[in-house]
Amino acid sequence: MASTQARMTARARARAAQQKVLVDRKRRDDANMTSLTAFFTAAEHIDAAQLAMARALDDIRGREGTLTAAATLAGITTGEARKLLALLNDDTDSNSQPATTVAHDGDDTDGEKT
Repeated sequence: MASTQARMTARARARAAQQKVLVDRKRRDDANMTSLTAFFTAAEHIDAAQLAMARALDDIRGREGTLTAAATLAGITTGEARKLLALLNDDTDSNSQPATTVAHDGDDTDGEKT
């Protein structure tokens, strides 16, 4: 009789421990989902901001005539400017719409190399 009671008590403790594990995992999963949602929302904001920066830089380049001049006005390197403008090409490719900006092949016409 005592061994039966001990087994039942051990099983009850094991069930309680398993329930605690499940509750702790659910709490961590819920907290992780909240954090991941915040993370991906921030990433979307970054992407949108970079796209806005790229459009503004493209507008400046159109007025100034060269990418180097646009980058100088924006206070970034020409390499950074090229990376931003590449986002415009990626954006128009992903939207499957014709590009609204004019492609500027060899746009560093002032002879500067970067």
